[in-house]
Amino acid sequence: MAKILVIDDDDAALKLVTLHLSRAGYAVQEAVDGIRALGAIAASPPDLIISDVRMPGLDGYGLLSALRTQPATEAIPMILLTAHADHEGFRRSMKLGADDYLTKPVDRQELLDAVAARLARARAGAAARARPSETGGYATLATASQLPQTAPEEDASKFTRLTDYTLVRKLAEGGMSAIYLADQKSTAKRVVLKMIPLQRGVGQDVINRFVQEHAMLERLRHPNIVEIYAQGFNDDHLYIAMEYFELGSLAELLTGALPESLCFDYAGQIARGLEAAHRAGIVHRDLKPDNIMVRKDKTLALTDFGIAKDLNSATSMTVRGEVLGTPSYVAPEQALGQPVGPAADVYSLGVMLFQMLTGKKPYQANDPQNILYQHVHSPIPKLPEDLAHLQDLMNYIMAKQPHQRPSDASAVLACFRALGVE
Repeated sequence: MAKILVIDDDDAALKLVTLHLSRAGYAVQEAVDGIRALGAIAASPPDLIISDVRMPGLDGYGLLSALRTQPATEAIPMILLTAHADHEGFRRSMKLGADDYLTKPVDRQELLDAVAARLARARAGAAARARPSETGGYATLATASQLPQTAPEEDASKFTRLTDYTLVRKLAEGGMSAIYLADQKSTAKRVVLKMIPLQRGVGQDVINRFVQEHAMLERLRHPNIVEIYAQGFNDDHLYIAMEYFELGSLAELLTGALPESLCFDYAGQIARGLEAAHRAGIVHRDLKPDNIMVRKDKTLALTDFGIAKDLNSATSMTVRGEVLGTPSYVAPEQALGQPVGPAADVYSLGVMLFQMLTGKKPYQANDPQNILYQHVHSPIPKLPEDLAHLQDLMNYIMAKQPHQRPSDASAVLACFRALGVE
């Protein structure tokens, strides 16, 4: 019988969790704060700990931090409970090494599912550590390079605690994330789940960026930005549930040059989505046709804010000199690894406008470094003769220096209106 320690200074909440666990056959021990819990853990280590976050004396975060620094307790699974779910609390709990994060009042089945999954995973980990290897030594934890970046597609149905989603198929993967098509049971709505694995080898910066992406998108409710439905995590993955676009991305429409009027229709929609982001202090930093999605009614929506920069945040996850973005669409200052602002997104929009008008990217080469060099040093390509009346606009939007371009998306839209194309 697994032994579980439940910690909460709210007596009613404490008794409710204890009742659920006791009826499920677990041996439950109680504590009303982190200090008393440490004494109980030292006397008899439990198989799993469930702790409230906000408590007098030593809170849940402090207790978690203390346990994770001691060899005797670092492997004990710990689930945090909170009545005030927020992105900062979630981020902090993940950074400290929490195994799960549930909101109060606790749903009985969700609690039992989480407990069963964590205990099973702890037993599997203990068995793996004790199992002799073929060389006579003992099994070691996989290195980052040995870990799968995403679960195999055939295992998609085995994800635990995705209680409201049925995975249909994998759509794409890259870096440390994978994109799945899914059906949301509660709404009968088809959605997209962006997922990253919660396992050793996944860097904290990856998790931080993932959580930050959801926090940013929660602030950006706009018709030309992807709609976000929820963020959460199961026993294996963090996930964001978002809008599904049956027609795919703008990249799939760019099989050649588009009519001028359609180019500015699309560019205007992209700029309006960018305008909302820039007004919120967010720079996308990875604008490209693959990240512009198309709805059935041909409205466009910006997506993938995974490397976006929040200008209002004092925390930077970018190392100076690090080049982020896609080579064919980055601004010269991005190519040089310099700090970027909204004008970098303006340049990327200019690159996409050039591609929509001509059917070609402005700079092309087999070597990404060569493309980056061209963004910095090569002249802005000339438009065909029948589009020469737009060359001044192109020169302005794709100027090499940020201060020579429109300062942000609002300024771009003002240019479009002045030309009568917006």
